[in-house]
Amino acid sequence: MNKTVMLEEIKSQPEKLKQCYEKNKDIIPLIAKTIKAYEPNNIILVGRGTSLHSAYYAKYLFEIYYEIPVSIASPSVFTVYNRNLKMDKTLVIAISQSGKGKDIFEVVKKANEKGALTLSITNNEKSIVAIESKYDLYNNVDEAVAYAATKTYTSTIYLLTKLIYELTGVAELDLDENRVYEALENSLKYYDQIKEDVKTFKDKNQLISIARGYNFGLANELSLKLKEGSHMQADAFASSEFYHGPIVMATNKEIPIVLFAVDKVTNKNIDDLIKELKKMGSYTYVITNIGDILNNADNGINILEDNDLYAMFTAIGIMQLFACELSVIKGFNPDFVDVLEHIDTI
Repeated sequence: MNKTVMLEEIKSQPEKLKQCYEKNKDIIPLIAKTIKAYEPNNIILVGRGTSLHSAYYAKYLFEIYYEIPVSIASPSVFTVYNRNLKMDKTLVIAISQSGKGKDIFEVVKKANEKGALTLSITNNEKSIVAIESKYDLYNNVDEAVAYAATKTYTSTIYLLTKLIYELTGVAELDLDENRVYEALENSLKYYDQIKEDVKTFKDKNQLISIARGYNFGLANELSLKLKEGSHMQADAFASSEFYHGPIVMATNKEIPIVLFAVDKVTNKNIDDLIKELKKMGSYTYVITNIGDILNNADNGINILEDNDLYAMFTAIGIMQLFACELSVIKGFNPDFVDVLEHIDTI
């Protein structure tokens, strides 16, 4: 039986997101106003692990809707090579659950010195990253206890979506808080199915996760969660990149493939890949809100939500439950990993 803290934190997400909303509802429009006045020419996102995966999501949304170039920072440029970048008219967004990461802090510090506008998203208002940033959004989801991050990822995705909406006014990004809470609640309704589905993966030591576009962060987050909780060799790919060489991995029938298809713009590409993988004899498991795509895979979950953004929040919860349950049936504990205690400060 799964009695992990990780599972309890996943289940708590609808309620915790309400805390996040109440804390930030009046702050986000003010920060967006400041960013508009600053008129950045580019955006640099910085994060590690789960925070990096939320940055992948933000990169797509910023470029699609805000229409300026976005890059992912390489902290080593600042911390190891000791270089400075020209950052005038640059918005730097640092994402860090703990806010303790010294390399993330150094990026923000040097960005401030170079005249950039800095914003952090953290779950610790008193952390060095939050304090160093000119502006800070606070997840406000209570301290994470389980080793594998869940509620901070979900709340960060929410905050980034709200910020980009305030910057662009694009109606499809105008999330209704109650529908987001409902989307997360809906993910829990699939838990019984997930408990059965993960049995297929119990004896697997490798897994491939695939998505495209703003779903790419989901594939990476599943990969990380499986490494953390199930000690698996799990590789994440954009579907477009998978075709360029890594697809040969699919000839190994012992490697199952999990795909995400909750984006109408990229769904056809995922569906075409599933069909190709089936020809190769690969086992495919898809998380989607399109029934026809599910029918083309070996197994998966059909999210009953037409709106892709709300379906994505449900997919986040499903992905987390999948990783948590697989860890438990493999005999591991996703709440604790015996690694360096000071990992947040590396």
